[in-house]
Amino acid sequence: MLNWLISIGLMICIGGLGIYAHSKLGTVRKKDQRPHQVPWGLVMVGCVFLLFLIVVHMMNLIGVETGPEHGMFGRF
Repeated sequence: MLNWLISIGLMICIGGLGIYAHSKLGTVRKKDQRPHQVPWGLVMVGCVFLLFLIVVHMMNLIGVETGPEHGMFGRF
């Protein structure tokens, strides 16, 4: 049960960070009109990747076997 709570909590936090990064993407700093030093596009892509990993982890918690050896075409 603790695995589910941690996974759902991380999904909410990472999703919030992704939404915040999306809102900051393409904007400038208010005080001096210079670009942001944080690459918000990379942060957003990283959030999407982490959300994908958490979904795969939750599928493994359910009991769905994931990985190349359990795929439709097997291991090449």
